[in-house]
Amino acid sequence: MAILPLELPIFAGICLLGIGAIILGIFIIGFLKKVLVNSVVGLIALFVINYLAELLKMDALKISINLISVLITAVLGLAGVGLLIILKLLGITVQ
Repeated sequence: MAILPLELPIFAGICLLGIGAIILGIFIIGFLKKVLVNSVVGLIALFVINYLAELLKMDALKISINLISVLITAVLGLAGVGLLIILKLLGITVQ
């Protein structure tokens, strides 16, 4: 089936829209990949810090692992772990 001259702008628009959707999808997947890696690294750091605090008997660094602390770490990653440590050192507990 041949493309009529009147259908050419519509076809070109659909092609551009498809290409734009593919590019947007690539950027979204790349962003989500970075967020996921940061979250996993943060959660691992949270457990390692708690393990080392327990091993070295440093109660000042023990962070209670609960739903809120895990959510903070999952959303913020390593920055969330840093935030939880600062809050713990300031005497503010997350429960």
